[in-house]
Amino acid sequence: MAPDIAKDSHDPDLSRRRLAVMKVVDKLLEEGKDLASSLLDPRSPHPPADYQAVNKVVDILVSLRPTIHHRLYFSPTLQYLYASQLARRSGSGAASGESVEAVERQLTEAQREREAALSSREALVTSLSATLTSLDSQGSQAVLKCRREARRECEEVRGQSEASLEQLQGGLAASRQAQQQQAERHSHDEALMRERRQQLEREMQQVIHKYDATMSRLQIDLDGLRDDHASLMLKLEHKTEALNIVEKRYCSILEEKQRAEEERLAAMQAEFRREHAARTIQRAWQHYKMRKMLKKAQRKRKKKPKDLKEGKK
Repeated sequence: MAPDIAKDSHDPDLSRRRLAVMKVVDKLLEEGKDLASSLLDPRSPHPPADYQAVNKVVDILVSLRPTIHHRLYFSPTLQYLYASQLARRSGSGAASGESVEAVERQLTEAQREREAALSSREALVTSLSATLTSLDSQGSQAVLKCRREARRECEEVRGQSEASLEQLQGGLAASRQAQQQQAERHSHDEALMRERRQQLEREMQQVIHKYDATMSRLQIDLDGLRDDHASLMLKLEHKTEALNIVEKRYCSILEEKQRAEEERLAAMQAEFRREHAARTIQRAWQHYKMRKMLKKAQRKRKKKPKDLKEGKK
């Protein structure tokens, strides 16, 4: 069994036929998608009934493509799979007490059901091919109808364009005459503009000469101002250096003054702490003495009533 399977898998004619079948299925799928996209009108909010039918056909082809591929490329191995499943089931049946005939009967029934399902799918594919053929014929008829309507509209437009062409020719003659008159006016205006341009050029030459004389005088003044600015900047640098020395001395004086002030404040704070501590100690001592005196006075007051009671007795 295994050598036959290997031979079938390496047969070039069989591989070519399988590839041809898959190409036909893919072509049907692509044509169905193209037909669905051509039937769909983007201006309509609801898709037409033909689009829904073609879309269903495309969905069915998409779902059947893996089955067809499996049937083409894996059907030669069904006998081998059947034998391996029978051996596996017979081994498990021997362990569980089930007979080999019952296992073989079950596998045969499963194989028969699988073949029936595949045959029904082949019939469905055939019906789908017929449906696609009819849809292709309907699409070609619709295309011919659209071409006839477009040809009729083109003839109507040609007749209207011939009628409008005569009107355009009359308008063209009138526009040519108007263009000649406009050319004459344009030549007259051009002569006037040429005279004005020459006058403006003479005035511009005078203004340029005056500007050159003024700018030369201003340039001399500017050179003198630059020299003055350079000398002033040199003096400013000297003054800035002197000011930096003064600022450094001033900063050192301020630091010494701040240091002396901080030392004075630190001494004042230390003196204040000593005085505060002395006052706190004196206040505590005075409170202690007052409490002691009060306690003595309370003891004396408590003893006096007792002495009076004893004297009365």
